[in-house]
Amino acid sequence: MASRCLEMKRLKTPDEDKNCVPVREPFLPQDVVVEILSRTPVQCLLRMKSVCKQWNDLIQDSYFIQKHISLAKSSYIVYFNKWKPGGNMDEEDDDDNKEKSKHEKFHLICGCDGMLLKRSNASKKYVIENPTIRRMLVLPDSDHHHHLSLSITFSFVPSTGEYKLVSIYEDTATGNEGCEVITAGMDDSWRPLQLPNSHGLNQRRRKLSVASAGAAVHCYRVTEVGGQIFEEVISLDLETECFTSTALKPSSFSDWKKVSALNWNGRPVLAETGRGDIKVLVIEEYKKKHKLADNKFGVSLGGAQKLMEGDDVIPLVAELGILWLWLSDKKVLSYDIKRGRVLRKVSIAEGYLIGKTVYVARASLANLKGMQKQQSSRLV
Repeated sequence: MASRCLEMKRLKTPDEDKNCVPVREPFLPQDVVVEILSRTPVQCLLRMKSVCKQWNDLIQDSYFIQKHISLAKSSYIVYFNKWKPGGNMDEEDDDDNKEKSKHEKFHLICGCDGMLLKRSNASKKYVIENPTIRRMLVLPDSDHHHHLSLSITFSFVPSTGEYKLVSIYEDTATGNEGCEVITAGMDDSWRPLQLPNSHGLNQRRRKLSVASAGAAVHCYRVTEVGGQIFEEVISLDLETECFTSTALKPSSFSDWKKVSALNWNGRPVLAETGRGDIKVLVIEEYKKKHKLADNKFGVSLGGAQKLMEGDDVIPLVAELGILWLWLSDKKVLSYDIKRGRVLRKVSIAEGYLIGKTVYVARASLANLKGMQKQQSSRLV
């Protein structure tokens, strides 16, 4: 909690705040009120903003919002892209109460703290939306928007309280990889960063898997040079915006094609899916060049075998002992690792497929400077 939420600002007591509705003694101390409200569901807090000015200020305070994100335990919402073979890709979710747009359509890129990064199918602009508080921010265009996007991550930096987006792209003219970053709600333009290139210009990229965890973005990159395969982890520290690159041992995984980078309970890992299990390598001490801790463990998926039906499986994220899995365009599962059983299954209507971009989140109050109220034309 301490790493995510800075020291709370002191707010006025009811006696000090003339705009607050007076209450009879005894009233609850401020710290007790904060503890109670930080565990209250988001939709209730949105109504509680009308109680008094003190509560309204508290609920919109950035420190309180981060405390609430860490402590509130609302149900998960699964956001994903749905598409028809031969048709366009649209963003979808499994929240039955959410209205659907009949206007401009967006597709999901990623998310952070209940906020969604989307891209317009028409204008190609990127927007950040919090569907819970119905506010959105249009991001400035990148100088490299015409290049091939390989990955975009959306992350919170606890030490600064900022949200940053990191884009990795391929220059369509040269084939070289590039990187740029923007602080959401703060920057007017994207900043270029020099992505490490360990094998020169003759390398051929075979795989790129990116995940955000632990205040850093981690990229699992597989390249081929002269017929040889090289695996490495490139990590970007989001506070210093400096890269480190670590080569993996050839024996780290049996099949690099089945390896993905993901967030595992706040730690960055590489996960290799096999027949009925997942082998996980924890990325530790990445700031020390040429050193990667050999911390590996396995997770059995025996309790999900009937639902998997031989489908391709991609692990998405692990949080609080729950592993979320994507299964071959058909469904998304939440899997209790300790008990070895499926807790929830998200399916798609017949005729549609689920894209590999899936974001699992809880509703939050997260807000960014410059966010505006959504227009009457709702996002899809």
